[in-house]
Amino acid sequence: MIETFKSDTILENKIAILHYLLVHMEDVETASELICWHSATPFTIDYPELLKEFLLATSYASVQKNLPLNAAKLATLLPITTLRLGFDMELKNNDYLINLRQEVLWNASMMVISPQLRITPYKSDLWVKLWDHLAKLSKPGLRFRSSQVLDKLRISLDCYQPEALSRCSTPLSPSGGAASTFADFLSGTRNQTDFLPFYEMDSCTASRQEHIISVNLRELSMHLLKQTSDTTRKFQMADQSAMHVHAVATRYVGAQLEQSRQLCQIVCKAATYDPAEDVDKGFILINNLEEDRRYIFFKLLEKYYMAVESLAFPLPQGFTSFFTYLGYRTMEFEMFEQYVVNHVCELQVDVMKIILAEEDESKENTAKKLKLLSLLPRQRAKRLLNQWNHPIGVVLRAREHAYNILSGVTGLPTRSRNQNLPSIKGLGSFSSSNNMSPLDTFLDLLTAKASLTDIDFGLLIEATETYIEDVL
Repeated sequence: MIETFKSDTILENKIAILHYLLVHMEDVETASELICWHSATPFTIDYPELLKEFLLATSYASVQKNLPLNAAKLATLLPITTLRLGFDMELKNNDYLINLRQEVLWNASMMVISPQLRITPYKSDLWVKLWDHLAKLSKPGLRFRSSQVLDKLRISLDCYQPEALSRCSTPLSPSGGAASTFADFLSGTRNQTDFLPFYEMDSCTASRQEHIISVNLRELSMHLLKQTSDTTRKFQMADQSAMHVHAVATRYVGAQLEQSRQLCQIVCKAATYDPAEDVDKGFILINNLEEDRRYIFFKLLEKYYMAVESLAFPLPQGFTSFFTYLGYRTMEFEMFEQYVVNHVCELQVDVMKIILAEEDESKENTAKKLKLLSLLPRQRAKRLLNQWNHPIGVVLRAREHAYNILSGVTGLPTRSRNQNLPSIKGLGSFSSSNNMSPLDTFLDLLTAKASLTDIDFGLLIEATETYIEDVL
């Protein structure tokens, strides 16, 4: 099978081999080696599809292995593979074009003799197993599809604003075992050694990971309830209760997060990340990577990101910030800007802080930083702007302060570091025809709109000096 996988065989055969190793043989180590081998050609169409098959197959195998007996039938409603039951294939031989189509049998009894009609009834062999498998496929129960979650996430994630949300816990199973296991997945606590190149924590107040997990849990629970209630008579699943449905859904969503994390480890290993040699993690690791290695790292993680997002699986905490900063250091700024605009990369607070803290303060680099700030939500941009120790940051804060006063927005000002009124230098110190400097005239206008306690004179004068020095 390994030789066939590494040959020029079609994608469906590679997926079938990977599925057999993960679900039927539970040989994750061999499957991981095949993923690492295929990572040498990440730009092929096969690579993301193999990553998706790994996620679905390992999640299904993990849940099926730990399910109680009275809830095992619910596993038939869980996703198991990315392959559809029938597919077409075209072969060209000289001047002939041959089309092969694989279809599922409409009626198994027309092609295979039932166990009751055989000479030796109920003897377990290959044909009996084929009969049982075809009988399962003929049942009307529908497996859960990732598209059901993707449709919901397209709307909810588009309106997703971490600044407007507070952290909330995802509803868990009332049983202590499933709840504690799922809580461990959310908190990031693991018994094994951490092999990820980033710190598993998010700086935002509302975790995107929790949001995706909650949508998956809700949609899967509703799907299982609907299917079990519609097919109770045909499936003979009268013993399945709502408690079993929620336990299966909780275990599967927890397996989604765990297998997503495991696949991330495999991809990082394929990108030559070794925690024994690479002592640094996070942004420091990215800064220390060589340019070629950084490019390979980014492209492999990009394919991983595409596979996880297409299946609506949750990403490990900290991955989004790591991937965004890796893209910032790898791509040209114009290309990185397109990634941000199309929501592939997210400019979270920790990423923007390290970008704004760069020592390069040239006009070109400052313009790039301002462009990134303009792509952020207003509240996040204001919070970062207040922490940016750059002259242009002072000017922008002063403009915002003056705009709020002139527009009638009430509230205490953000006091600048220097509250003493300094002497004005440059263009602002020259008197106008009315023996009043332009700054004095502007300050008089502000005092007419608000009280003296609401105006930060130090910030306004500091910004004026900074702007004049830059112009002159």
